[in-house]
Amino acid sequence: MFQNIAVFVSCFAIAASGYNVRPSTKNTVQDAHDQLTKSIRCWEPAEQGAPSQGGYTLSEPIYELCSYMPAAKGYDKFYVNGVDMESDDYTHILALFGAPHHGYAVLNVCLQEAFQFHAAGHPSQTSLRCLCKRDGCNLPKDFTTFLDFNKLPMPETFF
Repeated sequence: MFQNIAVFVSCFAIAASGYNVRPSTKNTVQDAHDQLTKSIRCWEPAEQGAPSQGGYTLSEPIYELCSYMPAAKGYDKFYVNGVDMESDDYTHILALFGAPHHGYAVLNVCLQEAFQFHAAGHPSQTSLRCLCKRDGCNLPKDFTTFLDFNKLPMPETFF
């Protein structure tokens, strides 16, 4: 009998130690405000050019913004990366994130863009690009999962 109780208590202790069920001490607005001035980590392809084969990895905290782009042919495919701030003028985007108000925060800024790569008679190429400013916010999952994930405070660790 003592052995059965000891085994049960040991299994319970091991199982309980592996799960953190305590709620976050921050809400989403507090989390967004706390990360406004920090360098953040972004999800990126583990192997450049082949995310479907190599998976994704979390960068070092070197970025101001992360990017999430659903594929043009369906929201179940996507492209994620950290944003090179020299690649474009992000002044107005950063202003949207950087104007905190008590009880309010911008979580994502999604832009529907059009590009004309060919002569004027050819159709424009369009895309949707979302920018976010919290650690690991560009979760490499389908578009709906990405949006749902960003409703919550970012986890302290992902692994």
